[in-house]
Amino acid sequence: MKIDEIKKRYKDEWVLIRVLKVDEFGRPIEGEVIAHSKSRDEIYEKQRKMKGDLAIIYTGEIPKEGYVVAFNEIQI
Repeated sequence: MKIDEIKKRYKDEWVLIRVLKVDEFGRPIEGEVIAHSKSRDEIYEKQRKMKGDLAIIYTGEIPKEGYVVAFNEIQI
């Protein structure tokens, strides 16, 4: 699946992909979705258990320059 399609399908989520094709700069342009979640930590945990040519992307809006973002997950 192309990265643009992944971003549309899994909007505002963290996505772990197996990279299938890269552009001339080594950036993924096609991949197979392995996992997706609103939780960044969940995706990083899955990635730690895997090997291969993997990438993690965030499909939400990237903050504009000059803004700071903090992620905090409360588990009960």
